[in-house]
Amino acid sequence: MSLSFVKSLNNRRNQTIADQLVVSGSNFLTGVILVRGLGLEQFGVFTVAYTLILLANSIQLNFISSPMITLAALSNSPEARLRFVRGMFGVQVRFSAVVTLIATLAAGVFLWIRPQFDGMRLIPAFTLGIVFFLMQDWLRRYYFAVGKAQVSVWNDLFSYFGQVILLICLMFTRHLTVNTALWSIAITSGAAFALGVICERLRYSIEEVREAWRRSRTISRDLAIANQLQWFVYQGALLIGAGVLGAEAAGSVRATQNVVGPVNIAYQAMENLVPLKAGEEMRRGGTKQAARFLLRFGSQGFVVLFVAFLVLSFFSRSFLSFFYGQKVAAYVGILNLQMVYFLLLWPLRQFSYLFRTVGKTSSILASSLVAAVTSLVLIYPCVRSFGALGIMVAAVAGQLANLIFMSIVWIRMRPSLMSKEEHLKIVAGI
Repeated sequence: MSLSFVKSLNNRRNQTIADQLVVSGSNFLTGVILVRGLGLEQFGVFTVAYTLILLANSIQLNFISSPMITLAALSNSPEARLRFVRGMFGVQVRFSAVVTLIATLAAGVFLWIRPQFDGMRLIPAFTLGIVFFLMQDWLRRYYFAVGKAQVSVWNDLFSYFGQVILLICLMFTRHLTVNTALWSIAITSGAAFALGVICERLRYSIEEVREAWRRSRTISRDLAIANQLQWFVYQGALLIGAGVLGAEAAGSVRATQNVVGPVNIAYQAMENLVPLKAGEEMRRGGTKQAARFLLRFGSQGFVVLFVAFLVLSFFSRSFLSFFYGQKVAAYVGILNLQMVYFLLLWPLRQFSYLFRTVGKTSSILASSLVAAVTSLVLIYPCVRSFGALGIMVAAVAGQLANLIFMSIVWIRMRPSLMSKEEHLKIVAGI
């Protein structure tokens, strides 16, 4: 039994799931602590700041981390893979500096326009929070790209669980504020990143950076722009809704999102594992084998997720009341739409991995544009008609349009990709 347990720990899938259990579980606990410790209105203020941090991280994920994971899986040798990821570390350092500067300026403008969101004193904690959150999140993707998923588990445990402990201490000593909550992110993420850099002896050369950027720039560009359009579908709708209805609306949406947050165990595990597996399938059997793997995996996961959300919907009001109190329980309709949103996100991820693997990232860009336009066109009338619930109505409509568009594109694209590969095999004599 002990031997079987050790083997299970060495399994890449189990390591990925364990890592996401740490991250998503800690994020869920963090959300509960902040709602209880700050109150719904101040939690709404924190939500706006954290949304900007997530925006910066989502740009990084698609501009740096996602191309790194996909292209690392397609590398011909371990040496080529290591050289590539070291070059991407250099790209990450430059990218992080630029994005942090832009996000800090955007936050400063927002706080100047909306002084009720706690004022300019949040800027130092917010700036350092972005810097170290971005660097630590890149580090955890690096571990997966180079085949060290088990190290990512320990680094994330240090960062995310350390943050939970720090927030609990702040709450019980009555020092928990929006400002100290942001400082907790900066301190724990920074310490975890510094530990990883020292242990991995991370470095890069100018030549490695140039080579890595040459390989990744096209996919980085398409995914980064597509991600910003996708950001408007949910996070953009959240900020617009907060601007129209106030901070409490943002807090209610974020609080209900935390309930389905544990589902991120599956989603983030996919992001760290499935693109690697799709790339390996592509190397072995071409587009047909990669598509077959993603279709099978996506179908199985969709059924499991649908059943889980269906069961949760029967207890959604009691769940909200237990964790957040009666005031948040009034937003049960938002929670149910959160589950629909996350359910649609599952097949969308499979299409995204497929288009990344076959080198058709322009299709991801086009579908994200459709989703963003749909959500932004609907957000104002939906918020005016349904209040905070309208934020999720617009977001769900955007994702539905996204899924329909991607399905049509793949149906049209598939025959030409298959025939092209068959032709190349015939020419090569395979």
